[in-house]
Amino acid sequence: FFQCDNAKGLKAFYDAIKYGPNHLMVFGGVCATVTSIIAESLKGWNLVQLSFAATTPELADKKKYPYFFRTVPSDNAVNPAILKLLKYYQWKRVGTLTQDVQRFSEVRNDLTGVLYGEDIEISDTESFSNDPCTSVKKLKGNDVRIILGQFDEEMAVKVFCCAYDEEMYGSKYQWIIPGWYENLWWESWINSSQCLSKNLLAAMEGYIGVDFEPLSSKRLKTISGRTPEQYEKEYNAKRGDGQSSKFHGYAYDGIWVIAKTLQRAMKYLNATNKHQKIEDFNYTNHKLGKIFLDAMNETNFFGVTGQVVFRNGERMGTIKFTQFQERKEVKVGEYNAVADTLEIINNSIRFQGLEPPKDKTIIQEELRKISLPLYSILSALTILGMIMASAFLFFNIKNRNQKLIKMSSPYMNNLIILGGMLSYASIFLFGLDGSFVSEKTFETLCTVRTWILTVGYTTAFGAMFAKTWRVHAIFKNVKMKKKIIKDQKLLVIVGGMLLIDLCILICWQVVDPLRRTVEKYNMEVCP
Repeated sequence: FFQCDNAKGLKAFYDAIKYGPNHLMVFGGVCATVTSIIAESLKGWNLVQLSFAATTPELADKKKYPYFFRTVPSDNAVNPAILKLLKYYQWKRVGTLTQDVQRFSEVRNDLTGVLYGEDIEISDTESFSNDPCTSVKKLKGNDVRIILGQFDEEMAVKVFCCAYDEEMYGSKYQWIIPGWYENLWWESWINSSQCLSKNLLAAMEGYIGVDFEPLSSKRLKTISGRTPEQYEKEYNAKRGDGQSSKFHGYAYDGIWVIAKTLQRAMKYLNATNKHQKIEDFNYTNHKLGKIFLDAMNETNFFGVTGQVVFRNGERMGTIKFTQFQERKEVKVGEYNAVADTLEIINNSIRFQGLEPPKDKTIIQEELRKISLPLYSILSALTILGMIMASAFLFFNIKNRNQKLIKMSSPYMNNLIILGGMLSYASIFLFGLDGSFVSEKTFETLCTVRTWILTVGYTTAFGAMFAKTWRVHAIFKNVKMKKKIIKDQKLLVIVGGMLLIDLCILICWQVVDPLRRTVEKYNMEVCP
């Protein structure tokens, strides 16, 4: 089936059925299209198929492919691992960016189902065919900081070029993309983009790749008696200069799966029906076919790719996380699907900032308040002013009978000083904002400070106005007749002004009293 030709693959399968000996199982299937056609027809032949390289999510449909198994995890197997990673870093708001290809769309759709009900919001779902820049701009416009991407290497170069142009990289963003790209994958596609190499690498720095683990990292002996490391050394020695495939470990474990399945089937037949053997299998023997199917479902051993266990025909494998650090991929963690555990390698993952990126812009409402140092300085100056005013008041009262002081109307002087002191006192009240007092107290203060400032200003200004008016009235007398205007008359003028103020203040308080309101300002970047 390696040519990925549906017609040739189907013909080869039927030729093997018609002209070959009775086959107990089908091992293989790399191309998704050919494998799906063969797998769909297996039930009619009572044949169990085991693939080591077909990762398309479509084959996970057990109603359509009940006799299909695979030792390699499905493309969808990365989604539970991504969910675990998101929970580990407490990222609860993400966005997706998907290339319009069925393979990637299926993974994205499955991811949506995995995240549903897990308190993780997919705030934006974007897809593109050839130019991802518009989608990248939309992600930025929706304040998406954690981007889950599904695209191939060629599109990845374009995506990161757009990310650089939109400044969607660095300490505020985290890209999570497929981890199955070839080594130095960007070098093959950089010339097809309008992006400088240094800019592309700057945008790529820190991205996390997710893919299945080709070989287990554990140093335990496998079912073959070798550790995964020993197996890899032996494999590399035997293949020589031949091309390596990342599926070789899954093919090796697949042989062991078939061997153990047949072994369990033989044990079952020996224990239940000694007259029947696996050699008696034919394509119409539903009983033996069901025995093989059940034996395959019972698979559970430690192989070179990790614990080999099937759940509804799907391999529960190990998913690795890599991070792009200084032009190379570095393994930073792995997810064990059997135990549903995530292990982050100590100090291996490096974020661009001091901590992992936030999943959104943190909008923190902050009450704008009067600066405490400024309030303290003004309060100190106000106290000095009130001390000076008190000194002047004391001096004025003590020397009120002296000729010069008496001629200047000491009572009016006292009113001016008292009005000034009331105005000074209002400064303390105006400096008490919502950070110092409660909401209810603040509303009361609003009224009190308005009254104090108004009365203080009117008292001081009224007394000065009355004194000025008296001077004006005396010197306006062109006949120079003796004219006496006593302080009592001036007090009446000041009292009249205060009465007008009080009427206005009382009406204001009754009709439309001052109330506390909160005004929202435009958002500002935290310094």
